[in-house]
Amino acid sequence: MPRLKNVDGKYWMIYHAYPDVGYEAGGAVMGLAWCEDESLLEWHRLEEPVFTYREGADWERAGLYKCCVIEHQGRYWMFYNAKGSGRWPWREETGIAFSRDLKTWERYERNPVFPTDPERFYSRFYSDPCVKRCGDAWINFGFGFDGAHAQGSLAESEDLLNLTTHPEPWIPHGAAGELDEIHAHKSSVVHYRGVLYHFYCSCRRSRPGDPTRIEVFEGQSEFRCITVATSRPIAQEA
Repeated sequence: MPRLKNVDGKYWMIYHAYPDVGYEAGGAVMGLAWCEDESLLEWHRLEEPVFTYREGADWERAGLYKCCVIEHQGRYWMFYNAKGSGRWPWREETGIAFSRDLKTWERYERNPVFPTDPERFYSRFYSDPCVKRCGDAWINFGFGFDGAHAQGSLAESEDLLNLTTHPEPWIPHGAAGELDEIHAHKSSVVHYRGVLYHFYCSCRRSRPGDPTRIEVFEGQSEFRCITVATSRPIAQEA
């Protein structure tokens, strides 16, 4: 499982940032930040991005999204999703880039490694990689979107390059009225005391009295929150 790691006296973080004001406004790029403070409160960042869409292929030409960086076989692997157009409806797919120093990145020649499939629940998006080691296999917890619902996807690999996606959603969207009636997506997965905790973003239609809401399209708003699914039932403590 991922852990906090000090490299050359620093803790490092790769993030993506947008150029314009608003929700995911404009084509995002990847930046690099570091921290030497053991309390992890004082961060610094490079002035220029370390990875952009401008040098990318057609499938990523309009902007980058979330990345997941792991260290494997003496180099860094960055799984990232991107979009090919700035006009809705666009497609999002996931690729890989490699680096030795976190600053200079080289794209995998066979990107995207997680393409969309018109016959599957990831017909429009295959996004938000979250790669974990599980025994002898690598697992990617992403999500697929078919134009109506985003749902959790599960893919397996022995070498991180040859990846097999399960044909059905691992975390499907919920029934009408449930917190994830529209979307169940954007995963963060933790294994703790023999239980797999899958935290994800749930979306349903907004209602009067909701503490927060987000305007997705004109005249359409959603209530979003973080929920969790576990590999076995968890007893509630009094």
